[in-house]
Amino acid sequence: MAEEEKFEVRDKRILNQEGEQVREAQDNKEPMPDDATGFHEHPEELPPVDFIAFVGSLGASALMYLGEKVAPDQPDGLKDIAGAKQMIDLIALLEEKTKGNLTAEEAHMMQTLLYNLRMRYVREAEKK
Repeated sequence: MAEEEKFEVRDKRILNQEGEQVREAQDNKEPMPDDATGFHEHPEELPPVDFIAFVGSLGASALMYLGEKVAPDQPDGLKDIAGAKQMIDLIALLEEKTKGNLTAEEAHMMQTLLYNLRMRYVREAEKK
């Protein structure tokens, strides 16, 4: 008969079922600097959240993977051709799944974005 493997179960929860704290949280992560919280001081300065902004953010991610500097704080030399292809494929999937449900402006934006990203991807992939 095989030897039984022993293991130990540790309860790492800090709250009990009633929601009362039973122990201190032990977070080994470095605290996040105040300027990197992900919250904006002036949310009114942000563009509206809509489909075009969403697809645009996916496109910006693809461009970043293609080596384009899309944000001032983006590190130099960031290029991931496989990641770019995945983002382009994701946008294409979104285009297919939303076909017939987009406004003319949204559909045109998505087609134009996909065309430009695919052409850029081909150029970058040929350099490899």
